[in-house]
Amino acid sequence: MNSIIAVYKKTPLIIRLVLGLFIGGMLGLLCPEPFMWMEKLGYLFVTALKSVAPILVFILLTNAIVHSHIGDDKGTTYGLKRLLLMFLTSALLASALSIVICTLYRVHVPMQDIDPKTADIADRSLLTTFVNEIIYNPVEALVEGRYLAILLWSAVFGIFIRQSEQSTKQLVSDLSEVMTKITKLILELAPIGVMGLMFHDMVETTSNYSINFKDIIILFLTISAITFFIVNPLIVFLMTGRNAFKHFPALEKSILYSFFTCSSAANIPVNQQIADEKNVTKQLSTISIPLGASIHKPGSIITINMLALIALFSANPQADITMMQYLELGVVSVIASVCTAGVPNGSILLIPIACRILNVPDEMILNIIEINIMISFIRTSTTTVLNSSTDLLFTLAIDERHKNNSSELVDNIINAKRVRIREENENAIKKALQATANGSDKPE
Repeated sequence: MNSIIAVYKKTPLIIRLVLGLFIGGMLGLLCPEPFMWMEKLGYLFVTALKSVAPILVFILLTNAIVHSHIGDDKGTTYGLKRLLLMFLTSALLASALSIVICTLYRVHVPMQDIDPKTADIADRSLLTTFVNEIIYNPVEALVEGRYLAILLWSAVFGIFIRQSEQSTKQLVSDLSEVMTKITKLILELAPIGVMGLMFHDMVETTSNYSINFKDIIILFLTISAITFFIVNPLIVFLMTGRNAFKHFPALEKSILYSFFTCSSAANIPVNQQIADEKNVTKQLSTISIPLGASIHKPGSIITINMLALIALFSANPQADITMMQYLELGVVSVIASVCTAGVPNGSILLIPIACRILNVPDEMILNIIEINIMISFIRTSTTTVLNSSTDLLFTLAIDERHKNNSSELVDNIINAKRVRIREENENAIKKALQATANGSDKPE
């Protein structure tokens, strides 16, 4: 048994994941009946991630605030304001880009016969959704994974624990280490979980469903790729003056884990480990990475806008959208993505809100929700990759900017001192030469 575990650990992660995908896919496609128990492996893996992620985010954010310099004599954590601005810019650009591309490249899907009893259209406004998601007691927020409420309570706990004894602060720090180790242990089981998830997806995909998802998937992947390879590097360059592409190799491990775990929160330890390997200052990474996993959701924004516009153009291919509707859709998708971060099936709440802005019929909303469920594997995986890797990219860029600026400051101080010393020496030499010349001019 020990030898099997040793071989498992020594095998590179990418090979383990590929084997898990291959085995699960083949069994689900060729002979699913004898291996239906394999679905439980994927269910257990996802359940474990969903169970540990809210507690992990709460403790990590609380610990980061407790040990930060926010509000004390040492000043605020460097780069935090710039990071928040980058998160906001990324969200707004993702929203604008998805709206423009989906309007130019209009995808239509046929109407399907769906029993209204099997799907529920949430009749909520954005304000109602926001209030319902943020007003939670801390225990319920942790149990149900309400990340917006968790973010609020972690800030409250962190602020007041800062005023506590050192032993209390150390306890929070120790709990942070424990939760990180537990999450890493669960992530080690990712290949087994992926095998179960792939088996489940293959069984579901082979069932009857007449819609061709090719155009929807191509549209989604295109917008995500433009955001990842063009928009994000542009934001990094404009906000930090750094080349984002030099950090892309460091994102490989983060992309790999986030793709198969489909959870930004569960990917926090992976991003934190990469940040530590790159010598990113803890003062920044312990706040930026958990915070990004909680509130920065460009992939979710793209999904909301794309599905809402597909629903509209499917119901009415010649639909005209006013500029005010575009603006409202763009802003609502940004805010709504934060409101339901981590909420199970949160998109079922968000899609109707976005669709009602565009006056989409209820029948089409039901169809687009069903489509969202059918493409959930590729959509969720890609969304998580975009969300989580961007958090890490922005953190690396801000840290590089800070360290380079600090180095330049030190160099300038040293160079200024050298110039001053050289000028003083030159002045002393000139005075000595002048004194010598004056002495030699005196009559004997």
